[in-house]
Order: sequence, then structure tokens, then C-alpha cells
Amino acid sequence: MSKTNIKVNINKALIKATVKSGSRKATWAALDHLAAVSKEQVPIDQGILKNSCYVDVNDDGSQGTVSYDTPYAVVQHENTWYNHQRGRKGKYLEDPANDSGVQHEMAQLAASSFEIR
Repeated sequence: MSKTNIKVNINKALIKATVKSGSRKATWAALDHLAAVSKEQVPIDQGILKNSCYVDVNDDGSQGTVSYDTPYAVVQHENTWYNHQRGRKGKYLEDPANDSGVQHEMAQLAASSFEIR
């Protein structure tokens, strides 16, 4: 039996940049889906609260947030006894975030962002 030696040069910087980019895209895809589901539940009067929703992901994709940016966002979220329009409610971000179906969809979206196209 003969031996074959192969020398491989690995561009570690390129791999690291690709993983970092993919991780950021994965986190963004997952949180963007959470934001979309949340927007289907957020109380609507004039749409200001719904339109204040934003997704933010740090540079390496290891952390991100979905936020609503109005002075009354927390009050609307925490007060479950408020009477909202049909299908709209308090806990409009917390409930989707804790929903196993939404979590599964988020995981699928994150995984698909790493697929080679």
C-alpha cells in the first residue's frame, strides 16, 4: 500500500468570516420571524406600536433582540386585562417567544440561512 500526502492550506480568516456572517443571518432570520408573529398579536389603535417593532442583532450574531419602542409598549404588553381587538392582546412578544411551534419555525429559518445556495 502506498501513502499519499496532501498539503492543504486553510484560509481560517475566510472560514471565520463566513461563519460570522452566517450566524448573523441565522439570528436575524429567526428574530425577524418572531417579530412578524408578534406583530400579528400586538394591540392596534393607530398602528404606532406595531410599527415601532424592530430587530437588532450584534455583529457576530450571537445575540439579538426584538423590541417595541413606544412609551406605552411595556404597559400594553404586561396588562393582560386590557380589552383589545379580536386576536390582539397583551404578552404579544412573550407568548410567541415561548410558543414551541414558533420556536421550531425560528430554528428552521436559522438553519436554512446556512444552506449553500
